[in-house]
Amino acid sequence: MTEIDAYFYQHQIIVKRGKEYKTGEVLLAYLSRDFGDLTAMLNQCKHYSVNLHYPETRSEIRPVNLLFRQAHNFFSVLYQLIASLPPYDSMPPRKDSFDEMREKYEWLINMSSDGKSNDCVPLDEIDEAEDMDRVLQFDAELKALITEHQTFLEDLIRVKKVFAPFLERVHHRSEFLSNEETAEVLETFMRDTDKLIHSYDKLKPSGTMTMTYQVLHDNDHPVLCEQYHFTTIGAFLYVELFKGLQNHYLPKRCGYCGSYFLLESAYYSDYCTREVEGMNGKRCRDLGHRKKYADKIKNDPVWLTYSRAYKAHYARFLKKKMTQAEFQVWADYALDLRQQALDGTIEFKTYMEEIRK
Repeated sequence: MTEIDAYFYQHQIIVKRGKEYKTGEVLLAYLSRDFGDLTAMLNQCKHYSVNLHYPETRSEIRPVNLLFRQAHNFFSVLYQLIASLPPYDSMPPRKDSFDEMREKYEWLINMSSDGKSNDCVPLDEIDEAEDMDRVLQFDAELKALITEHQTFLEDLIRVKKVFAPFLERVHHRSEFLSNEETAEVLETFMRDTDKLIHSYDKLKPSGTMTMTYQVLHDNDHPVLCEQYHFTTIGAFLYVELFKGLQNHYLPKRCGYCGSYFLLESAYYSDYCTREVEGMNGKRCRDLGHRKKYADKIKNDPVWLTYSRAYKAHYARFLKKKMTQAEFQVWADYALDLRQQALDGTIEFKTYMEEIRK
């Protein structure tokens, strides 16, 4: 149900029988979505994994049938969630896995409204080998279905608990990182999470993936693509994340409104371009840069000194005590001084004396 076939080409992802996405666009949707209490849903799924099976004794028939009905409702909700998320929402509709189970094993789970069954024979009363095989097949398929949904929930948890904090580290310098810098961040992150118990607490793919090379045609021109087959959304998102790291197409949380947006390689910004309500069309990027500059001046004596010196020299220019050329020379010199002070290559006292000249 969660399998995906996709082609990766430069910063594009083309999902087979689906749509085309920019690298990072699918991961962005998962980071932005509020999934509620995923841990509670995962625990419920684990409960079904342990307790849901063909009734082994006659006394188990009623409670197992009732549990199966509860599970059917639970997994139907999960099916709707999966179908609402990319890339599944752009692909041809897939049948609810539990509905398929109901059709395939109608002889077993077509119960009356009170959860009773008149024709269900418990496992310990089955004599025919063929019937025994059918029961074993049912239990195996049920286990596989529950495991698939459990993996899906773990993938959602990994997005929130692992991918999000990893991206925070990648963006900590407010610039695109080089390959070497990215490797250093990854190495540190992997080391910090190495001893965590659960697999969904670590930066790793779920399921399996296979890759071959295929030729697609873009405007009648052949292009060589990497074709992947993913068995889980976790495997897809893992590859998308690292393709984004390579091509500088990455989701980032806006420093002003807090929502995620997609950074594209041409321009790095800490802020998105969403309009801010009640601000006359101004966007996060407009207001964020002002706020960032104001915060620097407020909290950093180097920036405060620069701001005061800039205002003083600009006032001289307006009063025609400095020519435009003289002011530009000073401005370039002041930027260089500020960077030296930030880097610690000159003492703050020297910086204050020089920038005021």
